[in-house]
Amino acid sequence: MKASELETTEPREDELSKGAGELRRLASQLNIKENHLAQAQQIADIASWEYLIEEDELYCSEHLFTMFGLDPNRKIPMQQLFNLMHPDDYEEMDHKVEEAIHHGIDYHAEFRIYHGETKQLRYLKVRTEVIHEDRQPFKLVGAVRDITDQKIMELELKETNERLFHIFDHLKSGIWMRDFHSGSFIFASKGNEEIFQMTLREIYSDSSFWEKSVLPSHWEMVEEKQKLVEQGESIEHYYQIKAADGTVKWVYDQTIPWQNDDGEVTHTFGVMVDVTEEMEMQEKLKRLASHDPLTGLPNQQSLDRTLDQLCQNDDPFALLYVDLDRFNIISDSLGYQVGDETLIKVASILEDSLPDNGYAARLNGDDFLIILKDYPSKEMAFQTAERVIHRIEAPFTIQDFELHLTTSIGISFFPEDGSDKLTLVQNAHSALYQAKQQGKNTYCLYSFSKDISSYKKYILEKDMRKAIANEEFELYYQPQIDPHSGAVRSAEALIRWNHEEWGVVSPGDFIPLAEENHLIHHISDWVIRKVCSQLRDWRDRGLPLLPIAVNISPIRLMKKGLAPYIEEQLQLHDIPAKYLEMELTESSLLKNDVGVLATLEELRTLGVRVAIDDFGTGFASLNYLHVFRSDILKIDQVFIRNITKENQLDAAIVSSVIHLAKSLNMDIVAEGVEEHEQLEFLKEKECDLIQGYIYSKPVPAVAFEQIMRSGYMRPSKPKASQAPVQERRKHFRIEFPNSLKGSMAIVEVKGRRVDLGSSDILIENISAGGIKILSSLKLPTQSPMKFEFQFTLMGETFRLGGTPVWMNEAKWDTYHYGIEFTADEAEMERLSRTVNQVSVLTSTKNDIPETEFIYANPYDYLNKK
Repeated sequence: MKASELETTEPREDELSKGAGELRRLASQLNIKENHLAQAQQIADIASWEYLIEEDELYCSEHLFTMFGLDPNRKIPMQQLFNLMHPDDYEEMDHKVEEAIHHGIDYHAEFRIYHGETKQLRYLKVRTEVIHEDRQPFKLVGAVRDITDQKIMELELKETNERLFHIFDHLKSGIWMRDFHSGSFIFASKGNEEIFQMTLREIYSDSSFWEKSVLPSHWEMVEEKQKLVEQGESIEHYYQIKAADGTVKWVYDQTIPWQNDDGEVTHTFGVMVDVTEEMEMQEKLKRLASHDPLTGLPNQQSLDRTLDQLCQNDDPFALLYVDLDRFNIISDSLGYQVGDETLIKVASILEDSLPDNGYAARLNGDDFLIILKDYPSKEMAFQTAERVIHRIEAPFTIQDFELHLTTSIGISFFPEDGSDKLTLVQNAHSALYQAKQQGKNTYCLYSFSKDISSYKKYILEKDMRKAIANEEFELYYQPQIDPHSGAVRSAEALIRWNHEEWGVVSPGDFIPLAEENHLIHHISDWVIRKVCSQLRDWRDRGLPLLPIAVNISPIRLMKKGLAPYIEEQLQLHDIPAKYLEMELTESSLLKNDVGVLATLEELRTLGVRVAIDDFGTGFASLNYLHVFRSDILKIDQVFIRNITKENQLDAAIVSSVIHLAKSLNMDIVAEGVEEHEQLEFLKEKECDLIQGYIYSKPVPAVAFEQIMRSGYMRPSKPKASQAPVQERRKHFRIEFPNSLKGSMAIVEVKGRRVDLGSSDILIENISAGGIKILSSLKLPTQSPMKFEFQFTLMGETFRLGGTPVWMNEAKWDTYHYGIEFTADEAEMERLSRTVNQVSVLTSTKNDIPETEFIYANPYDYLNKK
């Protein structure tokens, strides 16, 4: 090569200078990029490295030293990185690196190291690529990322999930999650296995198993709830399912919808709990709250709700108050266990005796209530009562004891007998009391639907408070006569009620009702006050005063303050105590010995004389006459009534009582003397005073004033039996040889039709215009009531309207009435034909066929009825 050529190929100075500048610029840019890369790696927590296989040299980015906790100023071999590796990851990572070096296999992996400075455990993720030259691995190039924070979060999340799954799988509840559209289960805890009696595999494989398990009777309600889930609402509900083994269960289900960003429900999840035991316990608690634990019948709480609802619905129903007669004897003598089993037996009898519309409940003790809803007629209530009485009356055995029970029942009706629960129950109990009074083992109505007597009691009880407030009562006086001289010695004050429908009502009709309704205190005090006031009035007008006897109810006797009240009235009216006598029934003495003795002693201190009334009708022993030291003994008319030559027993009893009282220095008063034979007997036995119709019936105060002025009375003369003048009728009448059985019913009151039962009557004579009857009922002759009379004569049954036009008192609380018919012309014509046929038979002394006569004593017959 020539020199000139060499010269031309050498670089010039300016070119060298320019090249050096370019190198500096490139170096600067590279440095900037390296810094940017280092910063980026630090921010991303990523480091890079490369390993030259042949040279066994490792080149690392600056951040890798930081990541591993190594000195960046020292060159590190590959083995030093492995020295920091977690022992459990060493073998796997060593194998991957060896595979890459020898076989050129790329790898990525996660491993742990202990930081070179802090010794903290760090989680790293590496990705390595093998670079080949001449088809042989030349070097490894990789990137490492510190994933410690992410890994810790994952581990914590995994641990949390594991804990949750552990909890879920050990809960009896079933936790679940479903795809909303497909219905398939994404997750189901083990609790679902127990609830549905299915394996989790079966649950996951059958997306419709839940729908199939819901009981058909509950599905409609469940389906309605699911519609709310579709709208994005959470739901809670209870329903029943049938598990795979056939078990029916109650479950609590809470379902929550999962919505995407568009508000569309994509998944549902929730919890299901088997609440069968809780629901059964709740049902038991409800039953215990509403049912009697002994008999299983509804209790008073349930009864109250039922009655309130029925009253609110305003539908008619009947209420039967059932009480076992003398049940306490069983409990006291045979023990409470026998008593409890007896109540269970009675409850069973009641349930078996109910019609389809019946309801029975236990109040307390041996008291039960029956409700009859939608009854077709009141006859159903009567039949139910009779069925209960009959079935309880049948003997049954409890613990080898053969028991004979009876029961009494009181009946009230809604709305006739009350518009609210309390009134109906009280009225049914009042009717029960009447049933007890009538001898037990029977039923009685509070209302007037069974017979006229029940109707009368109903009306009197209903109007009694108003009568007390308006002072509708009046005192009558019946004189007590010395039978030897005829002198009027004293009198008994007898209360009467002037009722607008029933006329003058005797105390026997309303005093028991007043006692039952706790009104007797007001009436007793009114009588005492009225007698004292009347005595003052008579004295002020110059009339000779006589002792007046006042009947005191046993209930009033038991109430404190009787003697102080009497003292107050005597002082107020300035009446000496000797003019006031207190008549106490024999049964009063049995109520409370200590209380009665204290009251009697107070009366005796005042100077008030005390009489024992109705002696012989109670169960007091003769010792009571000595202990109570009464001043007067009154022999009950039950014994006086039967004093005849033929009845030596009652005559002997009366003689003995008179002799006993005389020996105890007691005055004797005979009540209910009506016949001369009775009077002569009592005079012979030296009875002190006579009280009865033979001298005078009870009379108003004005009439009694005439007796007081006279001061003397003669017994009435014996009268031949004759028809009263009021009975005379324009039609020919037939006297029956014996009383004809009939019935009487009230059909109209104050222009209002009523549907009542009937009461027995005895017909003594008949004509085409009316009848003469005997009845145990005291009826008004001028009244807004209309009656119907039914009887059968020669096979012909008649139902004829009529009204009482006169009344005479007969024997033993019975009454004669003259009845004028008000029937239509056709019915009267039919009756006239039959009467004519009867007339022919009686005139020829032939029997009257197909006619029911009563051959017993008519007064006994009616009193027994």
